[in-house]
Amino acid sequence: MQFRIFLILLFCFTIPLWSEESPVYSAAMAKKDITGPSVGVMFWGYAREDQTGVGIHTRQFARSLVIRDLASKKLLAYVTAEVGGIPFEIQRDVVKRLQTELDPNFGYGNVLLNASHTHSGPAGHFHYSEVSFYSKEFYSESYAVLRDGIFESIREAYLKLKPAELTIGKTFVSEAGINRSLSAYLANPESERKQYSENIDREMVQLSVSVAGVPIGLVNWYGVHPTNITFDNRLISSDNKGIASLLSEAEARKQGLTEFVAIFAQANEGDVSPNLNLNNTGPGKDIYDSSFIIGKRQFLASQEILKSSRKRLLGGISFTQKFIDMSKHPVSKEFSETGKTETTCPSAYGYSFAAGSTEEGGGHFLFHEGMTNKNRRFYIDWIAKFMLQSPSEELRECQSPKAVLFPMGETKPIPSLPQILPYGLVLVGDLTILVMPHEVTTMSSRRLKKEVQSVLKDKTSEIVLSGLTNDFSGYITTPEEYSTQNYEGGHTLHGPNSLNALRQEFHKMSVELRDGTSQTPTSIMPLDLSTRVHPLKIPSADSVSNKPQNIIQPSAESYQKGEVVSCRVASANPNVGYPQVGSYLWVEVSDKSTWKPIRSDSDFDTKFFYQKRGLWGRAEESTDLIWETSADTKAGEYRLVHEGIYLGADGIRSPYRIECPSFRIEVGN
Repeated sequence: MQFRIFLILLFCFTIPLWSEESPVYSAAMAKKDITGPSVGVMFWGYAREDQTGVGIHTRQFARSLVIRDLASKKLLAYVTAEVGGIPFEIQRDVVKRLQTELDPNFGYGNVLLNASHTHSGPAGHFHYSEVSFYSKEFYSESYAVLRDGIFESIREAYLKLKPAELTIGKTFVSEAGINRSLSAYLANPESERKQYSENIDREMVQLSVSVAGVPIGLVNWYGVHPTNITFDNRLISSDNKGIASLLSEAEARKQGLTEFVAIFAQANEGDVSPNLNLNNTGPGKDIYDSSFIIGKRQFLASQEILKSSRKRLLGGISFTQKFIDMSKHPVSKEFSETGKTETTCPSAYGYSFAAGSTEEGGGHFLFHEGMTNKNRRFYIDWIAKFMLQSPSEELRECQSPKAVLFPMGETKPIPSLPQILPYGLVLVGDLTILVMPHEVTTMSSRRLKKEVQSVLKDKTSEIVLSGLTNDFSGYITTPEEYSTQNYEGGHTLHGPNSLNALRQEFHKMSVELRDGTSQTPTSIMPLDLSTRVHPLKIPSADSVSNKPQNIIQPSAESYQKGEVVSCRVASANPNVGYPQVGSYLWVEVSDKSTWKPIRSDSDFDTKFFYQKRGLWGRAEESTDLIWETSADTKAGEYRLVHEGIYLGADGIRSPYRIECPSFRIEVGN
């Protein structure tokens, strides 16, 4: 016990110890598995129908922080879920259940569901799916896994609330991102650009949580795309953000902190790529190595904050929230920058949206970044008309200079994308969180933060932007960036006045928080599409097979540290057991007379690939189990294990387990 206490103190040797002052907050953190179906479902993010899953690199998790202001009793739940985007429907369902089953003080303004924005997770959880480019399928079962996992993580944290100390620190993250849209960034005024030393925000802001002097977790904000793992990948992965969380939690476990939860939240990543070569390749030898390197750099920055002096957070919790119809929101001349009232537009994808980000691998060959109204092609407009419909002239004018490809906000009987969107502003002490459902570019974020700072002044010392939160609705670019129509501008759905509309509304919300004025209840709400969706069955969930029990290709008898261990076994389709199977792959070590699991498919150094070979009823189903050992792997006897569920001809689902032959990890030379 004394040794464990020593390790904990070592882990936080420069962290301010438990204050003798009366606590301002109670807090707790929790983590739940939300992994989607691993085989046959299109991934969300790259909009490629050929990118469907065949296994798992890392599992997906929802990590939650719940805080209570002990004076006012106000609550805040902050969640980052390792998915590409979180639809408002998830927030709606989670809030309703929290209010009914847990605490009526939860609401849309204080339940913040942030997506890590990994592009390597299964789609199928958006109600706006039938005309979506990210996935045309909706799977009620995986939707429920995501919804319930988020709810359960908040519930567990809420039930563990204890007096806590919250501290804030920050540092710069070294070489973890690069501006992928420099030509658009350079369109911003030179006088404005000269105010900043970098063309991306390299600063990480971190909120650390301790109970009785013992760290229980953290949440930090740093904007970078989780796209090290590219569209060539077909394994579920949480990418660099998830790896940063896993590294942080593993480091804490070494110090005896077994329930430590590390949230690496998504921020203003709109024009920030982790692929430092700007050609869809990162700093590593392959996509998985690159994701590890960029994740580790975020982890090391987080550790630097943990081991430095930090400011105690005081002042309680306050928040405000509103829904805005971004299809026609007026922007007063005070914010429009044109001297007259402007409006936002019904959502539309531009030609340059279809081009994709060149630096992230690009998109359709017919398109390139920078295409404006001058680059319209009659044959493209003709094809788009028959795929969806032609945009009105009013929409073309409103969205100009964007060359409108698909008028998503004009389709009937309802728009093909959400038009009424959630926004919010939260104060925890003097930490301010801007809440929005967009991918926000670097300069757009700076303008929004500056607007809020101009109102709150000394009421805030740190401002972070929580993007991709409570819904997903494309990008926000500055009007100058929008005019270039790079990918980000083509994916700024509501036109050139979008940012200024948000500057206006965040100014108003800042005044509300500063003055403590009560907000006017919103008169609009996002559409409820729950009766319009057509749920599908998870692919191959009812695939019948015999009980898998064969070892097709065993592991070798011994390996050196750093070598890759593999074993191929017979298997059922993993979706047959979804979501009951907790892990399809285990690495076990011999410990005297027993075997102890030390790794699973939730770890970044394992992978499993499912394959089905053969034709006409003679197909062989198999799974490759892979473990990448390292120089830190201890010598000893190990084995790889596959678990799953199969569906027999009798209609009964039964678990199975296949243990590969044991092997030794040698000490080496």
